Amino acid sequence: MNRFEGNTFLITGAGSGIGRASAIRLSNEGGRIVAVDRDSPRLKDTYSMLLEGNHIMRLMDTTDETALNHLATEFRTENILLDGIVHCAGIHWLRPLQLTDSKSLLEMLNSHVVSSIALTRAVVAAHLLPREGASVIRFSSTAALQGGAGTVAYSAAKGALISAARVLAVELARRKVRLNVIAPGVVRTPQSEAFLSGLTPEQVQSITADHLLGIGEPEDIAGVVAFLLSKDARWITGTTVVVDGGLTAH
Repeated sequence: MNRFEGNTFLITGAGSGIGRASAIRLSNEGGRIVAVDRDSPRLKDTYSMLLEGNHIMRLMDTTDETALNHLATEFRTENILLDGIVHCAGIHWLRPLQLTDSKSLLEMLNSHVVSSIALTRAVVAAHLLPREGASVIRFSSTAALQGGAGTVAYSAAKGALISAARVLAVELARRKVRLNVIAPGVVRTPQSEAFLSGLTPEQVQSITADHLLGIGEPEDIAGVVAFLLSKDARWITGTTVVVDGGLTAH
């Protein structure tokens, strides 16, 4: 089914995990992908997995505001318009309060919150979302909804994304652009595997058991991404969709 034929989607963090799965899913449904990542080998691997098409690959760090503005200006000049943005890029680490200094906190906020707002601003300023029904997706986490030791910086950043999304949804509504957030539980990605590898087998077993349907796969989230970008979600904006295998149900 090519429901995204003729649509172009910018996906950050496309080099692995949810970003890669989303790029593949949207490509399989006819979409043109602008794949963005700061890891060249991973980005090239993702690009090779996309269905043949006029896809675009950009190596860049989304925390670089100058680079974001340059990309938006370039696309405006080349008349590359977007039907959606999926902002997956971001860092993750566990650190207790005693080790969370201002520098590390700002690094986390910059990676998730500042970059997402800067990307939205650059794209809107360049008028790259002109079509009614264009959709923007941000990624929060169940860490924003539950307390967990060692996640003060990560949870703060992911919580801020939810709050900012409500405001941006209001501002973008007059342009007929929708903006929503997805809050996943633990999904098997290189980032989460690195996190789980530092835990004891008992801790991993406990986390797995907390997800009533088990640990998620990137494809589980990519399906929700496709839905929120589609016309089926045309009346959904400013909300947070929790996709966590039942983690927050108990």
